[in-house]
Amino acid sequence: MFGKESKEDKQGKEMQKFTDKYQLEDLDEKDLIVLKRIAGGLVGTGLMRTGVMLSFGKAVEKIQIGYLGTMVDQNWMMIRQLGRLNKNIEKLLEK
Repeated sequence: MFGKESKEDKQGKEMQKFTDKYQLEDLDEKDLIVLKRIAGGLVGTGLMRTGVMLSFGKAVEKIQIGYLGTMVDQNWMMIRQLGRLNKNIEKLLEK
């Protein structure tokens, strides 16, 4: 009981790591809610991905998993850039 983290604390730390990794700190509150749901799903997938990469799977499967992971990273980068673009457009419209 005493040194054990609650489920919410663990999820919060994982969410913070995810946000830091992909530099998503500037998303608005609605987007952060969706991000939390997506990140929760990806945590399980990431563990599966690591397991397959360490197993004696086929080389082709390992390459496919690597490419899919790269696509996930690229998608987060595009989300971050689109968020910045949207904020800049909103600033221009305010003038």
